[in-house]
Amino acid sequence: MNESEQELEKQESEVKKNLAYVFVPIAIILVTISIYQSNSLDYKREKYLESKKTEFKGKITDKKEDGDYTRAPRFMILNGSYQVSIPNEIYYQINLGDSVYKESGKDSAYYYLRNGKVLIEDCNKYAREDYLELKSKKTKN
Repeated sequence: MNESEQELEKQESEVKKNLAYVFVPIAIILVTISIYQSNSLDYKREKYLESKKTEFKGKITDKKEDGDYTRAPRFMILNGSYQVSIPNEIYYQINLGDSVYKESGKDSAYYYLRNGKVLIEDCNKYAREDYLELKSKKTKN
């Protein structure tokens, strides 16, 4: 190795070190903000209330899967245009022509099947449990 190659390696090492000094603190700050926000009671409450405001109703005109694997997202299309994400358990029980109704301010969606059966889905279960669990922890302290 000649002197110029050694100098280039030294400069490259110095540049990498300086980049690390810049990007590592930025990454730490972003992770800290993310963790704080996801554990914030106000954030959890806002997410729960936002999901509770969701409203939809109509006749199921199509069903769609985003992929051919177990955890692929599944959707129902209402009235030919409105797409709603649904859990696998519901997806495999509903058929085209069934009706669905979820009122704003409520946690449950009602699926009225053509065979007379009614399915009830707790749409906000996880958001509500997250919020209430964090709320109970905060009130204990």
